[in-house]
Amino acid sequence: MPTLPFSEWGACPYETCAYGHQWTAHRSVTVYDTWKPERRQIAQLVAGDRVTGVTGVVVTSKPGAIRMDRDLPDQDLRRGDTVLTYADSGEGFSAVWFKGKYHPLFDVSFAKRLDGTDCGGAHCAATYMDMGRKLWWAEVKLASGRTGWVEMDLDHIPISLY
Repeated sequence: MPTLPFSEWGACPYETCAYGHQWTAHRSVTVYDTWKPERRQIAQLVAGDRVTGVTGVVVTSKPGAIRMDRDLPDQDLRRGDTVLTYADSGEGFSAVWFKGKYHPLFDVSFAKRLDGTDCGGAHCAATYMDMGRKLWWAEVKLASGRTGWVEMDLDHIPISLY
């Protein structure tokens, strides 16, 4: 099992996320000199500011946990198995750990959240028991040419391609 906190470099955890492109700030957001805890503020973006997404890191301090509700033989998963989730990759894919092995890109679209969302019908074979704790930091290049780090909130993404 990956040692915590687990850092996944280059992770871009939503469907249309892509580094190397212009991103637009959707709201005010602080830019820091590093993603590490000893960071300091170096700039402030306001809605409409444009930056270039350079790279990113998803830091998992607690993996999510999916409980299998039924067998999925093609994935070597059985009812009662636990799948630990790390960085999401969008489109139902996530980095996971199960049965002693790390899988950097695994389709978990068969899992529904505790509120029943994210999966429907016969396709569902598992339930998230815990979403875990993950922070996504994106390195951005400012108009000035300076680079810095922005904490990305997946529920309210502050800057993106659109």
